[in-house]
Amino acid sequence: MKTHTPGPWLVRFDEDQFDPTHSTLKIIDGRDESVNHTHGALSLAFINVSAFAPHMDEPLANAHLIASAPELLSALKRLTDCLSEDPNDYPDSSSARQVLDSIRSAREIITKATNA
Repeated sequence: MKTHTPGPWLVRFDEDQFDPTHSTLKIIDGRDESVNHTHGALSLAFINVSAFAPHMDEPLANAHLIASAPELLSALKRLTDCLSEDPNDYPDSSSARQVLDSIRSAREIITKATNA
């Protein structure tokens, strides 16, 4: 299985120098050893906000969604680990089908995210 940079991931930009026509949002490795590295933190992703100017809400929301990826993946893994894929564990066939479809979907997303 391929591994990704563990969290936390952080959104960084200079608020006092921010220009929505030229600035970039950066998602960085937020671990202490990265943030305090002599060459600066490891950059994981960049979002060019000029396409969204003058509205900052959408690119900033996108940046926070990207930065939350490690926590989202971890939560999804924990959730699927504690759910049963046995239809007999659910009270009726429609709820069993819904739960099983959700588990399959979650596992597909985990596979996609981890290239497992």
